[in-house]
Amino acid sequence: MMWVRTYASAAKPSTKIASTLLLSRNPVISADIPAFEAQYYKYQKELWKRLMWTFPKWFYFREGTLAAQKFKELNRDPVDNNPNIEYPRGRPEIRQNRDRRFKQELKLPKTYVEGETAEPAADASNDLSRKIVPNSRVTKADEANDQTSLERQLARSLYLVVGDGKSWDFPNFPQPETPTALDEVAEAGLYKIGGDRINYFNVSNTPCHVETKDDAKHYFIKSHIVSGEFVPQNGIKYLWLTKDELKDKIPRYDDVAHLLNDV
Repeated sequence: MMWVRTYASAAKPSTKIASTLLLSRNPVISADIPAFEAQYYKYQKELWKRLMWTFPKWFYFREGTLAAQKFKELNRDPVDNNPNIEYPRGRPEIRQNRDRRFKQELKLPKTYVEGETAEPAADASNDLSRKIVPNSRVTKADEANDQTSLERQLARSLYLVVGDGKSWDFPNFPQPETPTALDEVAEAGLYKIGGDRINYFNVSNTPCHVETKDDAKHYFIKSHIVSGEFVPQNGIKYLWLTKDELKDKIPRYDDVAHLLNDV
């Protein structure tokens, strides 16, 4: 038997590994209600007002108090069902001092002047009689379309992307020469590009997605920002975008769309 010695082919270089950070800011306020859903809730509210037994005024306005007197002045008693009187629109159905034929409409006593727009005094922050005015769902960042601000799109999830102003992608950090855990690589990379004034937490140390690109494996680490501020380092450009806005910004959108929150 004759043995033939062959030369081993050159070993292929090991696959490069990188951590891709999927950093999001969760919604701050409740989601916007679609028009159909808003109509449904309005219908249910009106139906409840029509079918409710009666408003428990004795629970909210104690008998003999000034508040109860004001409530009684604003809400007159219904017309009694007098058997000696004819009612063209039908006889009243009085139950618990309420005409059950109609929904119950109430007027509550106010502790403020209607139409008053003056700002409250500095020492009136604990004034229980002040008018409660909810903050607007549209912020100044929304009006200015400032996509670098976390104070925009409060009802949606925002995702961090970085780039050169023309092309954008999720932050990507290559594995250093010394083997390091993937989540630690993403953490060090985030502090490198965004400073140390940002607080966040990883959903899991295990990657949520892997993608092979340019002979390298990119492992996605999903994280949420808790507080703080993203301060760009070394002139890096960044944006905070919703899922809908990412569709026209990043080339790999179709591959990662299932990882993004629709809200």
